[in-house]
Amino acid sequence: MNCPVCKTRTLVTHSLTPTLASWKCDNCGGQWINSFQFWKWIDEGGPQSRTTGTTDNAALLSATETKGAKICPECGRILAKYKVGHELDFSLDRCGNCGGIWFDRNEWEILQSRDLQKEIHLIFSDSWQHRVRDEECTRHLQELLIQKIGQNDFAEIKRIKEWLKTHPHRQELFGFLNS
Repeated sequence: MNCPVCKTRTLVTHSLTPTLASWKCDNCGGQWINSFQFWKWIDEGGPQSRTTGTTDNAALLSATETKGAKICPECGRILAKYKVGHELDFSLDRCGNCGGIWFDRNEWEILQSRDLQKEIHLIFSDSWQHRVRDEECTRHLQELLIQKIGQNDFAEIKRIKEWLKTHPHRQELFGFLNS
């Protein structure tokens, strides 16, 4: 199998975890998990939560997501990109034909540091992608409002919003504000 990024480099056998086999590119650091290996790992209870108290240098890593289309190393189809969200600014690449997943350098480690390795298969769902788009839209609208009213006023209106959410007379207060 050739690397979807480097195109000519052959992927070598590697292990992401003791029970999850992958194929890694020694040049770009990307890793491929085929669908069978991934679902076998899921079925065997592989996605365990991280143990607390472990030092986690992965949180300091940044993903080196490559741009452009990638070709599936197993079946030759184009990989589709799926945004991860959860304040992570990278996408995972997945083959719609064979179901394999490509991780650019550090992406697996970052997901693991956020305890998202057990939810990777959910990232490819319509509901996950819809939530990611909603998060992006909300963040964009907040940025526009900050540009318009300033950071201090935005912080104040957020404080008021939180106060109104739990106030026992919030309906009356909303009515007064709208009058």
